Amino acid sequence: MKRPSALVPVIAGFSVMLILMAAVTAIGVNYVRVLSGQLTAIVAERNEKAELATVMRAIHEARYQSLMLASTMHDPFMRDEELMRFSRMAHEFIAARDKFLTLPLDEQEFSLWRHIRDNVKHVESNVETALALLQLDQLDDAQLVIKRRLLPAQETMMAEWQKLVALQRGKNQEALNDARYASTQAQRLTLTLSAGAFFVGLGIAIFVVRLSRRLEKDLFEEKERAQVTLQAIGDAVIRFDTDSRIRYLNPVAEQLLGIQQSRGLGQALEQVMKLFNKEDRTGLNAELVTQTLAGERSFLPPTACLESGQGMEYEVEGSCAPIHTPEGDIMGGVLVLRDVTEARELHRKLLWQADHDGLTGLMNRRAFEDKVSRTMNSKRSNEFPLSLLFIDLDKFKPVNDTAGHAAGDELLRQLSRVMLARIRDTDLLARMGGDEFAVVLTACPNEMAERIAHLIKDSIGAFNFVWEGRTYQVGASIGVVHVPPTWATLDECLAAADAACYQAKQSGRGAVIVHGKLPQEAA
Repeated sequence: MKRPSALVPVIAGFSVMLILMAAVTAIGVNYVRVLSGQLTAIVAERNEKAELATVMRAIHEARYQSLMLASTMHDPFMRDEELMRFSRMAHEFIAARDKFLTLPLDEQEFSLWRHIRDNVKHVESNVETALALLQLDQLDDAQLVIKRRLLPAQETMMAEWQKLVALQRGKNQEALNDARYASTQAQRLTLTLSAGAFFVGLGIAIFVVRLSRRLEKDLFEEKERAQVTLQAIGDAVIRFDTDSRIRYLNPVAEQLLGIQQSRGLGQALEQVMKLFNKEDRTGLNAELVTQTLAGERSFLPPTACLESGQGMEYEVEGSCAPIHTPEGDIMGGVLVLRDVTEARELHRKLLWQADHDGLTGLMNRRAFEDKVSRTMNSKRSNEFPLSLLFIDLDKFKPVNDTAGHAAGDELLRQLSRVMLARIRDTDLLARMGGDEFAVVLTACPNEMAERIAHLIKDSIGAFNFVWEGRTYQVGASIGVVHVPPTWATLDECLAAADAACYQAKQSGRGAVIVHGKLPQEAA
C-alpha cells in the first residue's frame, strides 16, 4: 500500500493555519476599526468643544486686557492701534462662537451657554460705553467705567466661562474613561485572538524568517532611496545629535555651509554654521537647538541669515524638528534650510519698482497719491499745515526734440536731484509723469512753502544743462495749494494745484501761483 506523502499533512496544516490567521486578523481588524472610529468621533467632538470654549474664554480675557491697556495710552495712534486689535479679537470670538454652536450640545451645555450669552451682552454694553469715552479721549472716565462697571460684569462672565470649560473637561474625562474601557475590551479581544494566533505562529516560523530577510533587503533599499532623495532635494538638510554635533549634511548643505560632510561630521553645530538675526545680529543657534532638543518644532524668523564658512551671508528660511527614537526619546534634530536671498532681493526690487519712477528714482504718481491721501485722512492732519506743489517744466520739449530723448532723460534725472536739494528731508517729491513733478510739504507754514516753491523755480531756471557741448536751460511753472482742513479729498487738492500750475504756465515766463492767483513777489 502506498504511503501518503508527508507533504499532505504539512500542506493541510499550513492551510488551516492560514485560514485561522486570516479569520483572527479579519475579526480583530474589523473590531478595532469600528471601535477606533467611534472613539475617534467622540474624542474629536469633545476635544473640539473644549478647545473652542477655552479659546472663547481666552479671547474675552484678552479683550478686557486690551481695553484696559488702551485706556492707559495717551498717544492716540497707539490707542487706535490697540483698539483695532481689540476689534479683531471680536471677529475671532464670533468665528469661534459660530463654530461652537454648530456642534451638538446637550441640555447642560446649552443651559450654560445661555447664561454666558446673557453675561456677554451685559459686558458688551459696558464695553461700548468705555469705547465711546476712549474715542472722545476721556481716558479717566473710561478707566472708571472699566473698573466699576465692566470689571464686575467681566468677572461674572469669566466665572461662567470657567464653568463651561470645567464642564467640557469633565466630559473629556468621561470620554477618556470610555476610551480606556474600550481599550481594555480591545486588549481582551486581542489576547484572545493572540492565543489562537500563537499556535499559528509555530507553523510559520520558517516563513517569518524568510519574510524578515526580505524585509531587511527592502529596508536596505528604502534607506538607499531615502539617501538618494536627500542628496537630490534642493534644500539644505543638516542632522545633529543631542550634543549639537553634526551627523549628516546633504550636498546642498555642504555648498551652503562651505564645508564637506567628511570634514563637518562630528563638529559642533556652532562651529560650522552661524545663524543670526540680520536686524540686531543676535545669534539664533542656541535657541534653535534648545527648542529642538526640548521636543518642540521651531521655525526661523523672517529676518534669519546664515554666515557660511567662507564668510558669505545668505538670507534663509527653514525649520528644525526633533528626531525621536522608537521609545519616544529625543536623539537629535534635523534642520532644513532654504536659500531665499535672490527671491527676497527680487521681491524687494519689485516692491520698490511698484512705488518709484524707474527714470528718476523718485516716488511715482500712484504711491504719491496714496501717501498724500493717508496724510490728509490721518487724525492729526489738522494739527499741522500742509502744502502741495505741482511743478511743470517749461521748454523741456525743445530739449527732447533737439538733443534727443537720452538728453531729456538725463535732464530729468539732474533736475530731480536739484529739487531734492531744495526741499527738507521730511518733504516728499514725486514724478507725476512726463515733465511734471509734485511736492507735499508737511508741517510747513504757508510762507515757508511759498519760499520753497520760489527757490525750486529759481534753481531750475538757473540750472545749465550741458549735453554734447551745448548748454540748455529750462524753466518751471509751479502751482501751490495750502491744504485747509475743510478739504475732504485728494482729487480737490490735485485739481487746485494743477489749475494753479496751468495759470502759472499761461503767464508765459514761468511763475509760482498760490491758490490760482499770482502772488505779489511773482507778479
